[in-house]
Formats: sequence, structure tokens, C-alpha cells
Amino acid sequence: MNALRGDTPLRIASLVLAVGLWFGIAGRQTAERGVVVPVELRNVPRDLELTGEAVSSVDIRVRASPSLINSLQPGAIRAAIDLAGAHEGERIVQLSPDEIEAPQGFRVIKITPSLLTLNLERTMRKTIPVRPRVIGRPAAGFEVAELTSDPAEVEVAGPRSRVQEIESAFTEPLSVEGASSGGTELVSVGLEDPLLRLEGGSRVKVTTVVREARETRAFEGLRIVARGRAARLEPTRATVTVTGPASVVRGLAPGDLQPFVALPGQGAVLPRLPVGVEIAPGHAGISVLETRPAEVSVRAQPERRQRP
Repeated sequence: MNALRGDTPLRIASLVLAVGLWFGIAGRQTAERGVVVPVELRNVPRDLELTGEAVSSVDIRVRASPSLINSLQPGAIRAAIDLAGAHEGERIVQLSPDEIEAPQGFRVIKITPSLLTLNLERTMRKTIPVRPRVIGRPAAGFEVAELTSDPAEVEVAGPRSRVQEIESAFTEPLSVEGASSGGTELVSVGLEDPLLRLEGGSRVKVTTVVREARETRAFEGLRIVARGRAARLEPTRATVTVTGPASVVRGLAPGDLQPFVALPGQGAVLPRLPVGVEIAPGHAGISVLETRPAEVSVRAQPERRQRP
């Protein structure tokens, strides 16, 4: 019995040593975890733009105790690149653990990729025209005659090389399906290049003009007349091509068009004069596209002298 009591201090010391050893081993246990971290660019000079396909995120592997690994929250680890003092051109950045912001107790052991290539260009601005768009087909017998934007131009900004390439902006499409008249609508403006941005407003007023479909028709063999004084013309007949609303053009008769040459009432006459065309009243919207020949030879008749 006394022998057992004499061993008690030794047993207690052994137990304390075992517990301490267990905690020491447990405390040295670690775990690893891979996380995808967005790359943050800081202190970018105001007159520079990032262009090209830059890496927007990196894979980072961290090591910590199992309890810390299990408690890791999204966004707790960040990768930051300082671009203070950067210049136009290509810049290669090596990401080291110093650029990785991680909570206390975490150690960064791997970064993939660790080398990032950044292309920086000067910011450029440019004014470009707005190209309105429509979809659908107007009602039968009608057509879209005109598309206008107010304002007609917008200003874009972005990397110099991208701004130099862009030629126009476009609008949201306006539907003209089944339309027999136009209208005005406020729509948004878009750009084909995602690296470019609009400076100022991003909406414009687009006006569509829908009218009766136009038709073209040629009238051959129309007699040319001299006006102002008698004259001999060569040739004496012309072909007149007109355009206008289809219903009006179809209702035209050859007698509704009169080719003529205007001569001065007295004095010298030029040897060749242009041929004009008079359109009879009641044919709104008709215009002359072409007259062949465009001019004729003219020989004026001698002026009659009055007897004293």
C-alpha cells in the first residue's frame, strides 16, 4: 500500500507530460485549402486604361490550423497590385505572398498564376455617329424612309487603340412591324467593344419616317417643246424617269410630263440648253430622277422685226 502511494507523484507527472505532448502534437497539425481570389488593381493612373485580356483572378493555396481553415469566409483573402507610377506599355507583375492579404494565422504557400502581364494604354476620347436600328417590316406598301438620332453623335472613351478602331455606336432596335407611320422613341445606346464607355448620356431620341413605298417609272418618246421663242431642237424627244409614291406614279400619264427648253425672248441663244420637265398639278411627291438627253442643240428662229 505504501509502495503504491509512493508512485502517485510519478504517475501524475507522467499524465501531465502525456497531455502536454498531445496538445503539442495537436497544435502542430495544419490543413490546406485552395481559394479563387479576384485581382484588385490599386492606384491606377487616371490617364491610363487596362486593355487586352488581363487575368482577373488567381488561385491561391493557404495553410493554417484546421479550425482556421474551416472558418475561412469568402472574400477574406485578397490579391492586390499597386500600379502607382505605372506608364503606358506592357508591365509584368510577379505576385508574391506579400501582395496577398490574408487573415492572421494563414500562410500563403502557392499562387497560380504568379506572373501577370498587364497592358496599359493612354485614355483617348472620340466623337462617333449613332447608328439607329429597326426590326420588322412596315405594313404592305410602306417603307422606312428615314432614321435619325438626336443627338446624332456621342462621345466614347477608353484605351487609345480601341477608340481609334471604333466607327459608330448603335441603338436598341425599334420595331416597325406593320407600321404605316413613323414616330419618336427614347432608346439606349450601345458599343461593340466592352472596353469602351460612353461619356455623358447613354440615351438618344430616334425618329423613324415611314411612308408609302416609292416606285420608279420611265416615260419614253416625250416631245420637247421650246419656250420663250420659236426654235429648232435636236433631238426633239426625251425619256423622263420619275419617282414618287407608288400610287401616284402608277396614276401618271405621258401627258402629265412636259419636257421643255427655256429660251430668252430676245438676244443671242446658246447652241445647247438643258432640258427641264414640268409636272402637271395634282401629282404630289413626284420628282424627276433623270432626263435623257439632259440637253439639246438649239437653233433659234430669226426674230421678226416690227415695221415702222
